[in-house]
Amino acid sequence: MSRSLGKIDKKDLQEVFLRRTGAFSENVQQGPAFGVDTAIIQVGNGKGIVVASDPLSYIPALGLKESAFLSVILTANDVATSGFLPQYAQFILNLPHTMTASELEAYWEHIHYFCKEFGISITGGHTGFDNLGTSTLAGGGSMFAEVDLKQVKSSVYATVGQDIIQTKSAALSSSSILAMSFPDFTKKHIGEKAQQLLVNSFYEISVLQEVRALKKRLDLYDNIRAMHDVTEGGVLGAVYELCEASGVGVELYEQEIALGKEQKEICELFQIDPFRSVGAGSLLISCDSTQSMDVITHLKAENIEAKIIGQTKKRSEGKKIIESKQTRELVYEEEDPYWKAFFDAVEKNLN
Repeated sequence: MSRSLGKIDKKDLQEVFLRRTGAFSENVQQGPAFGVDTAIIQVGNGKGIVVASDPLSYIPALGLKESAFLSVILTANDVATSGFLPQYAQFILNLPHTMTASELEAYWEHIHYFCKEFGISITGGHTGFDNLGTSTLAGGGSMFAEVDLKQVKSSVYATVGQDIIQTKSAALSSSSILAMSFPDFTKKHIGEKAQQLLVNSFYEISVLQEVRALKKRLDLYDNIRAMHDVTEGGVLGAVYELCEASGVGVELYEQEIALGKEQKEICELFQIDPFRSVGAGSLLISCDSTQSMDVITHLKAENIEAKIIGQTKKRSEGKKIIESKQTRELVYEEEDPYWKAFFDAVEKNLN
């Protein structure tokens, strides 16, 4: 059976995996579910462990340092949606057999560096080599954090009548990776300045800074219940996932979704929808409307752009996108257009 590129689709996730989750444990406060970034496991005395897993990246067109950054930050972002920063990590490396000893050492040195910078202790893993062809996946990683269960956030905790805040820009990671992977093509069509700005945005694809900023204001932090990382499927997919996980509906204002000028230009160049393209580094925050403007003001004071893009509704009201005076249903798209655009560009030998 042929599969679409990217994550497994919702139907297969539910029918194949979510019905088969091993032994039951009453300590699992939040287990696997559609639209959920982390598992939450209680360990007693009001404490718990948050855990998240993601693929590791090895993208030669980007470079070893950049690939290592993605390998660390994408899992770290998921853990950070709990409101706590990752503390421990395990890495399973499945690397191309053509990788040289010096490349292996450099790749791991960068992973070590970023983990150290983010305060993450590496506690183990596994390393192997295989014929991976053109795959950009290099294994998988899991990260953990000790948490206070009274303060932990999750995409399952959004409630009716809350504002949905988006930080930064849509398509943040997909646009930066395309600009870095195909620099000459990008410069030729949208200009050297735009290409460089997109390259510079690569290290912004972290939501750890949002969490650090919010924890400086505990009066705001305590009133935020749900957060969700924008990854595959883009902002529209992330909003859909957040609402499905929490069992709420939504009114989403498409014209309010943040999209930078350069992100818009490169998405048009590669003919991908910026609102449905992987956007790691952008965070969705669901909070009471009485607090949302204070959250936005505080984030902006910390040099993090943020804006309200919608409101949660009763589930019976559905998931709607409001565009000018028109309303349409928010539909979940199984395939992120970024993947096809990236591999098509590779096949065409764009540079």
